[in-house]
Amino acid sequence: MRIVRILLPLLLLAACTPDLSQPAAPDGTGQTLPETRAATAPAATQQWVSGPLVFTLTAPDDGAVVNHPQVALEGTTSIETILSINDEIFLLPAGQSFSLPIALEEGPNALSVVASDYEGHKIEFVLIVIYQPEEVPQ
Repeated sequence: MRIVRILLPLLLLAACTPDLSQPAAPDGTGQTLPETRAATAPAATQQWVSGPLVFTLTAPDDGAVVNHPQVALEGTTSIETILSINDEIFLLPAGQSFSLPIALEEGPNALSVVASDYEGHKIEFVLIVIYQPEEVPQ
């Protein structure tokens, strides 16, 4: 029930709010461009931009199925970033990689991720990770 209470307002907000976290046009027109990935980056890499805040997620993939009760959220940020994952808050230093252990419950887990800087730039998304314990042979 807790997941529904968290996800429903986020889904409604996402449906009614324009996505301002997309990269700005390089020509300075202010128009937004669709999310792009570097050609050499692994398929799992995702990147969001909001002003000077660039948040890159390298693991896990959205919809990943894991067989351990913990997953590492990994990536980088361009500037000092306050990161909230569900009820946990982390302070990430500028320009460094991070790897944060996140406890999972059996089944689907909705990780509500909010990255923000001190100037008010914000990036929000929900990442789904499914924990399926390995079956013990009998």
